[in-house]
Amino acid sequence: MNLRNFFAELRRRNGYKVAVAYAVDGWVIAQIATQIYQFLEIPNWIVSMVIILIAIGFPIALVIAWAFEATPE
Repeated sequence: MNLRNFFAELRRRNGYKVAVAYAVDGWVIAQIATQIYQFLEIPNWIVSMVIILIAIGFPIALVIAWAFEATPE
């Protein structure tokens, strides 16, 4: 499979939509975590762990979207 076919298949399976939605949601969660950690006296390593888990979850979300073709139907 060449690169052009890969991106066409990614578009067909709504991979772009999942990637953008996950990136926006992950960014919001990271912003919330970094803003409230001082107020709630949460250790810095927990905030770092949240960001690492968001980063690890990104390729997993793309694989799931690819496998199940998440569509409104």
